[in-house]
Amino acid sequence: MVNLSVFLAVLSAAAAAFFYTAQDARGGMSAWANQACSMVNSFCLHPDWLAIAAVVLFGVAAVLKVAGAGRG
Repeated sequence: MVNLSVFLAVLSAAAAAFFYTAQDARGGMSAWANQACSMVNSFCLHPDWLAIAAVVLFGVAAVLKVAGAGRG
């Protein structure tokens, strides 16, 4: 369960970085940024939502790791 939480946290952080970059590149000659932001406009406007989700998932992974260490 800890590994899944860490994986999802890293995935959310990477998605946040992608949409943050896409928002900065949007409006220029970047076709990929325009296409990405037209498909998922809410994440381009608020990439911080994904970043917050990543932080929460890292917190969940830390709590699970500490809780699992006490059982041994």
